Amino acid sequence: MLDTTAVRRYLQLVHKGYEAYSIPSRLASLHHQLQLNEGTMTATMGRHYNCLHHQMYVVRRKAEEKCRWVTNGSVPWSPKMQQFWDCQSLWKILLKGRKGCRVSLRKIRRLMKKVGIPDAWTKTTTELEAALRQDRKDYLEAKTHYAAKWRKDFLTVQAAQSKKKQWRSQKARDRFLRLRRMKQREEARRRRRAQAKGSTGGLHAIQVEERLPSGEVGLRTVSERSQVEQGCMQENCARYDQTRLPHMTPPMDAPLYQMFNGHDAEQNSLALLEGRLPLPDGIKNPTRSFLSQCRFHKDHSMSLLEVSTEYHTYFWSRNPEHKGSEPHACIMATLKLGFSPL
Repeated sequence: MLDTTAVRRYLQLVHKGYEAYSIPSRLASLHHQLQLNEGTMTATMGRHYNCLHHQMYVVRRKAEEKCRWVTNGSVPWSPKMQQFWDCQSLWKILLKGRKGCRVSLRKIRRLMKKVGIPDAWTKTTTELEAALRQDRKDYLEAKTHYAAKWRKDFLTVQAAQSKKKQWRSQKARDRFLRLRRMKQREEARRRRRAQAKGSTGGLHAIQVEERLPSGEVGLRTVSERSQVEQGCMQENCARYDQTRLPHMTPPMDAPLYQMFNGHDAEQNSLALLEGRLPLPDGIKNPTRSFLSQCRFHKDHSMSLLEVSTEYHTYFWSRNPEHKGSEPHACIMATLKLGFSPL
């Protein structure tokens, strides 16, 4: 069956490529010169013709590569988005049958049962065209505002259900691992799209959450530097904030949060390290045990917060310098980096 969309795209690409190289005007000029020379092609005219032939061949090959370009996977899949695709497929098949083309009745029955419209075949041609236009409009709106959120919710629900059953059967375990890998691939793909082409690793664009007029939360792509920095700060705060309810870390809950975050924070911290801070009542035993282990040892001396140039030279001059290609030197370099003062 002839793909009219691919043919139309191929003709458009070829026409655009010919216009870019000015091939029609150059061919007309070459034809005029050939007529003036009484049909005899000279060496110069032959070279011009070969150049034109090669450029036309390159334009056609590039058009063939791009005319059947399909954006598979560009729209995040979810059962709600699949409903839009099934409805549009049903209306298209019914309209195709009204034009006298051969269609599969089994496929029509399957789609009517799947989308929940058992009387779709009774609609007139005008009603089918109107339904197709309305579904296309709803699909474009859902793809722009809700597809990413529906995909994220679907993966979260499926992963949670599979995680509960992962130890009951091998099928559930495989499904859970597959969903987890799929989610990781999508996150990595978003990071690759966020980086500009030829960049050194900096973010070019990110997706931030925003409240839609309908009340739901959608994603919006921003590319300005100030908005990207603000979006990254909001993401880090939401991910690493220890004061979020209902799972607050003990140091960020009352009364410890007020002790180490108020005016007396420095005095209380020093008293905790010296082992003379009275711990308040109401904290749990694991937290109390952790705080009691934070004090200095008896033979421990306070470390210098500032390192002078003389001490830095003296300390590192006592350590032998090794080549970076040796295994133990690589380990030492890692340790130096990990314990170096910031």
